[in-house]
Amino acid sequence: MGDFFRKHRFRILICIIALLVGIMLYSVTQNGASFPGSGIINTLMNPVRNAANSISDSSESFLSSFTQGSRYKAEIEALKKENANLKNELTDFEETKQQLLELQQFMSIKEEHEEHTYSAPCTIIGYVTNDPYHSFIINKGQDDGISLHDPVITGEGIVGIISSISSNSATVETILSPDLSIGAISADNKYTGILEGEIVLAADYKCRMIYLDRSTKLKNGDLVTTSSASGLFPKGYLIGTVESIEIMDSGLSKYAVIDPAVDFEAMTSVVAIIDYPGKGDKHE
Repeated sequence: MGDFFRKHRFRILICIIALLVGIMLYSVTQNGASFPGSGIINTLMNPVRNAANSISDSSESFLSSFTQGSRYKAEIEALKKENANLKNELTDFEETKQQLLELQQFMSIKEEHEEHTYSAPCTIIGYVTNDPYHSFIINKGQDDGISLHDPVITGEGIVGIISSISSNSATVETILSPDLSIGAISADNKYTGILEGEIVLAADYKCRMIYLDRSTKLKNGDLVTTSSASGLFPKGYLIGTVESIEIMDSGLSKYAVIDPAVDFEAMTSVVAIIDYPGKGDKHE
């Protein structure tokens, strides 16, 4: 180490440092005036200054992008939350709109059948598991005046009957089930039959009107309503429209494939007919 301090290189380094210190002291004493050799020194120092400026600019850019990214992320999260809230509000609006539409339809039905007594609207709260005939559960029962075998409708048409009941809920068996037999008649009162479900048709939310005479003139698009023949439903409620006319397997009569007026996939609420003339005469 002692040899290094005695070497020529060390002496030169000491001279350069002394020169630089002298230059700085001179610059201070000259009140900012340019030193004659300052151009050379500036030239030598420019690469250092540029490198330093570049590092400073890069650091500033990085910090700026980090800050901007954090702000953008916060704004995106806020927009996502606002979008979710708007979707929920839209869903609530659509549900309210649907409920109002259903209430209007119920009121229309009530005006047409003033002699009938109806329950309050019942909300569908679930479906019977593995039932190919789409039975469902409603949120009202005996405490709401509903009884076993009461007919169930919407403002569009008939749905089914109450098949089981508790104090505050009930199960509705739909007209798609073969276990129900409901008297049916064409809207012009010319052709009568029995409405029943059938498993293949039920998959497409269809049912059929059986025991039609081979000479029947029913055609596609004709309306079919309840006839009260079976006692399960009062007369005059819309069932649906004729989709096609087919020959029964026996070949002795025809049946009509019926497209129900009720949209089973879209309905959210129903009403039970809790009293009507002839209710006590219905068959169990």
